[in-house]
Amino acid sequence: MRLRNRIRDNNLTACSGRLVPRVADSVTRGIELNSCCHHSDRLGGLMASSRRWAVLIGVDQCGRDVQLPPLRYAESDALALRDVLLDQDIGTFDDGAVQMFVGPDATWREIKLFLRDLALRSAPSDVLFVYFAGHTLVPQWSDQLDAYLVTADLDPGMLAREPDNGLRMSFLKRDIFDAFAGASFLVLDCCHAGLYADADRRNVKVLQSYAEAVDRPRHNALLACPSGSVTRESAEHGHGTLTHHVLRALRGGAGDEAGRVSFAQMATFVAEQGMDPPPVHTAHVYGATTVLTQPPMSRHDRQALSSPANPGISRPCLNPLEDQTSSIRQLLDRIFRADVRSPHQSQQSERDGRVELIRQALDAESAAVVEFTGSSFGVVNRTARFDKDSLSPMLETAAVDRVKHPRATPGFVVSHGVGRRMLCVPLSFASDRTLTLAVVDPAIAQLDMGEPLAVMLRAVWESDPVADPLQSEMTVLTALRTSFGRLPLKLYDDAFGLYQQLVGSMIMVFQPVVELDQRATGVSVQSFEALARRNDRELRAPWSALRMAHDWGDRFVVERDAILLAKAIHSYAEADAASGWQGTKPLSVNVAVRSLLSDAYLNQVSKALTEAGLHPRTLTLEISEQDPITPEPGERWPQEPLVYFHNRLTTLARELRISFAVDDFGVGYASLARMAELPLTQIKVDRAILHHPMALEELALVARVARYASDQGQTGQPRTVIVEGFDDDAPVSLYEIFRLGIHHVQGYFSGAVASTTLHELDPAVQERIASLVRGET
Repeated sequence: MRLRNRIRDNNLTACSGRLVPRVADSVTRGIELNSCCHHSDRLGGLMASSRRWAVLIGVDQCGRDVQLPPLRYAESDALALRDVLLDQDIGTFDDGAVQMFVGPDATWREIKLFLRDLALRSAPSDVLFVYFAGHTLVPQWSDQLDAYLVTADLDPGMLAREPDNGLRMSFLKRDIFDAFAGASFLVLDCCHAGLYADADRRNVKVLQSYAEAVDRPRHNALLACPSGSVTRESAEHGHGTLTHHVLRALRGGAGDEAGRVSFAQMATFVAEQGMDPPPVHTAHVYGATTVLTQPPMSRHDRQALSSPANPGISRPCLNPLEDQTSSIRQLLDRIFRADVRSPHQSQQSERDGRVELIRQALDAESAAVVEFTGSSFGVVNRTARFDKDSLSPMLETAAVDRVKHPRATPGFVVSHGVGRRMLCVPLSFASDRTLTLAVVDPAIAQLDMGEPLAVMLRAVWESDPVADPLQSEMTVLTALRTSFGRLPLKLYDDAFGLYQQLVGSMIMVFQPVVELDQRATGVSVQSFEALARRNDRELRAPWSALRMAHDWGDRFVVERDAILLAKAIHSYAEADAASGWQGTKPLSVNVAVRSLLSDAYLNQVSKALTEAGLHPRTLTLEISEQDPITPEPGERWPQEPLVYFHNRLTTLARELRISFAVDDFGVGYASLARMAELPLTQIKVDRAILHHPMALEELALVARVARYASDQGQTGQPRTVIVEGFDDDAPVSLYEIFRLGIHHVQGYFSGAVASTTLHELDPAVQERIASLVRGET
């Protein structure tokens, strides 16, 4: 595979020996600088008591330069090496002596500070092992052969002005290994790609010159330095090529007759594996005597003991988006992370808006929103360098393709001439008109993502990445989820953490449920319902954010409900304490069917009530009629769904001493059987029924069902019926509702908007409602 993109603005040569993205967890372990690790038994008696440190760095995403394609295995390579060094059978490093800088945590400033501190504290008997997997950049503006190890925060555009704002090979040599008093070892699984005429000659010499410059007998190195743009990651082995052989060596492939593997043995083993060009390695006396792995017994005996009990390994089936994970994460960072965006992105004009944000995120020449009508087109919004005239051939081709395949694909790429490409993403359709995002010459590393890129850009356009980046990013991930089904585990975990932040940013407001009466003194607040809002200025629920959970499954639904329940109970307890009235009115909170099947959610209910000091009888959980009461595919319930769920609620009501209500009756999965057979204390009727031609008949039926159990003598009190969403525009009057025996209504008609505080009704409002109930106005 050849690296096809060119870095236009940075005047740097890029390393891209690894061209495929990778899902990897970011793991950081602490290190005790003053702890002593005794390994004289593992060093063959050649070293006295010493301190051993390992600093392992792995970076898939390529700093802030979108032109560098994300890697696939760099981060997981660092983690795999950690596991070998810490292996309880063969490793020679202690848990507290291995420091990880992986993924977003691999920042040049923190790495340099940590390494420098180790160098200054070192003693002659100490050992330092440094490993890096990732890209490197070779600056063209320097006469010296030097390279930067690309960390997660490296900004190539700043290096010409601030050359020390990165992790340089010269820094490692001069300030770390030359200063380290003990034995030091370096393994670099990185490389260069030839992007300029003299790149091969210049780049191959960079790591070679480093090896030649380090002549300290206490320092040893193994350096991968392929020339050109040869891929040095192996999908077959799931590692970088050099690291794959390093791991083989340390796991015993390079062991001596006793199974011990020294640095020199490891380096020699790797050099003999036929890599082209071969890695550079230097191994002085300490490289030959410093053992990195050593089994407690011979390899033969260890294999004899372990082989029969080896359980093998399992791994999930390959996800189609697995290879795109790092590219997706990198693009999300460039759009939604303020510290990764270009400085001028926060100063976008109204004219540019999201179009300019997308252009910069893709490092494209220009971008525009184009309206195609038939075979003609017009530019609606564009960035500064979008030239309609010069781009007309590609726009005309796009217009023809749009007519042939208007909705067959989320996006397509138009090519014209030598190296010119335009990514087209349809945004909306109306009759024969299509609004399309056109991005001119985006970075090849991003363009290679294909359909996921188009899906992401459309979701960015449909959300608000500047004003509400949290929800916008979650919208993008949800679009990927709904478009491609299952996402790679790393993206799924990222989405879960992001959704926790999104729901956690919400606040709870409380809307009163009004008890009707023909007398003003009898009109009062009967209870409150907790409602989620993004902020205290919003009048409507953030439905799109709340419903995202159902696109992701039970884990998201349960987490959403648990977070909102805890917020509702704690906020309500504080508001009730500040209200000044005597007694605590009931509180209702929405819950999904799937959450009530989760013990984790129910534990949160008990915990929140206890922490807030609220009695369980205060709480009613409202079960939405928009949720089906059915098992998930492949899930088996011991009884019929309604019977099983009825028994579940009965048990919960008895054990938790809380009440249940049905919410939104009249929409979704509403049924008389569901309303009649579940152990409910309330039935909340959706406002949609009020606007139905047979609204009064339907309300009368609900009232009869609510009274059925008490009429049969099964309960002492009928279920409370509450009409939701009532307002002055409702075609059914309060007089008619009251005559049906329904005495509770919820809505803005009371003049009391949902608020973070609790208030009784104003006397004038009480009188107005009473007059409406009497049918006087």
